[in-house]
Amino acid sequence: MAHAVLLSSLIFAAARANPIARDVANQTMVTPFSALQWTPCYDNFTCARLIVPLDYAEPDAGNTTIAYIKLPSATQPAEDILYNPGGPGNSGVDAVLHGSAQLLNTLGTTYNLIGFDPRGVNNSGPSLSCFPGDPASEALFKSQFHRPINSKSPESLARQFEIAGAWGERCSSVHRNDSARYVGTIATARDMLNYVEKRAVAEGQEVKVAKLWYWGISYGTVLGSTFATLFPDRIGRMILDGVVDVETYYKNNASGLSQSDEAVLSFAKACHTAGREKCAFYSSTTKDITKRMRNIIEDVRKDPVPVADLAISPVPTLITYEDLVFTLFVLLYSPVQGFPLLAQIFAELEQRNGSSIALTIQAVPPTGVDYGGLISCMDSVKVPGAYNISTMAIWEQHVKEENKQSQWVGDGWATVSLLCRKMNIIPPESQRFSGKLGANETSFPILFIGNTIDPITPIVGARRMSNLFPGSVLFTQDSIGHTSLAASSACTSHNVQQYLGGVLPAANITCKIESVPFITDV
Repeated sequence: MAHAVLLSSLIFAAARANPIARDVANQTMVTPFSALQWTPCYDNFTCARLIVPLDYAEPDAGNTTIAYIKLPSATQPAEDILYNPGGPGNSGVDAVLHGSAQLLNTLGTTYNLIGFDPRGVNNSGPSLSCFPGDPASEALFKSQFHRPINSKSPESLARQFEIAGAWGERCSSVHRNDSARYVGTIATARDMLNYVEKRAVAEGQEVKVAKLWYWGISYGTVLGSTFATLFPDRIGRMILDGVVDVETYYKNNASGLSQSDEAVLSFAKACHTAGREKCAFYSSTTKDITKRMRNIIEDVRKDPVPVADLAISPVPTLITYEDLVFTLFVLLYSPVQGFPLLAQIFAELEQRNGSSIALTIQAVPPTGVDYGGLISCMDSVKVPGAYNISTMAIWEQHVKEENKQSQWVGDGWATVSLLCRKMNIIPPESQRFSGKLGANETSFPILFIGNTIDPITPIVGARRMSNLFPGSVLFTQDSIGHTSLAASSACTSHNVQQYLGGVLPAANITCKIESVPFITDV
């Protein structure tokens, strides 16, 4: 497979896994207003920037701006569906601008699709940079602090533990007295209500009964569940897809790797089933595929693979164990696109060829730092039972627990909770999580969607969250990967569109898929 095709598949598969996978749309030239005013942008879209209070409970705290993009329906009038692509830290403006075709396959074309950048993300304020005015230093730091670790290396464990603490101290110092503390999930949920109310004003409708129509995936389900807890009577429709266990998220311990190893084994099974012609890493048995994978991973751990080809990398580089674990984890998100690339990577590494994985890492660098980390850290401030990796002993035990959940990719996720170790940016009391989640009744039932095997938001999270919102409905998509977007399913699209039309799916149904790894062309 040509490298260009490999990269195209990778970017599609990994964009939701890593918010820095590509440059995001910049709409800073759009004039901000306190009322909702749309301006033509990016050919077929319109854009807006809303001026909002930093703290709705304390108007004197000042203001910031929130960026929106709209793909209007050809049929008007139409409801606005706000979309959040996860993170925290992912750009909804970018997701709608670049991925609207896939989103409309699920939603249909009779709604206005609205992407927005939550507070602190991309085009929305306030700035969360811990290196203000110094992008070179920021890039240098990101190259030093990687998300994956090598749990068999004491040096790796110590290095990531200490550098995470240094990052927390730096960010806390930079933002000690500025507006960065106003960027938590609760504040963004209130911004969504503000959008709904400003739209009602623009449409000449009654503000107090205006309701939110929303689709959130991954972290977007945290945002949606938070909104539903705070404003249960303001829900028009709400689709929560790839559901995070929100209670553990607010405690800074939302590790969701319990199905990751199933996803890895599903890769081996799919490769074997596809056969030698379709899978570059084919073996006569599934067991042999996983054995070869493990051997390659351990070989790369002991002896990194050099890449010297100028056409692949501008400088000689090494492919490390950490690179491989991160890439394996990322490509589990979207198996239809990711599994063929993963097979190519393992087949090459078996021959000590790091070309494809080097290109992959260039497209999606395994940095452990993005400003979604500040958002999640502030969300856990003063939450009862919040998890804090304050000592090396706790850190080492945490890594062991992550690897108990997943022997394959536990090292690829362990640093996520570590980022808050020395973070000390305190949100105002009005924007802190109270510890209570759920609602006895919502104005319209919530629709929860989970995949049978999700490497980062296992189906058990969807079940737990659905139980917190009586009357909600959960259905399952019979697929591997992260969120229903990991595979195409006419059944899922039908049920979502029926739900948007006011018809709840039957309880406990399972939707089949049409796209199959190694078989479906991408």
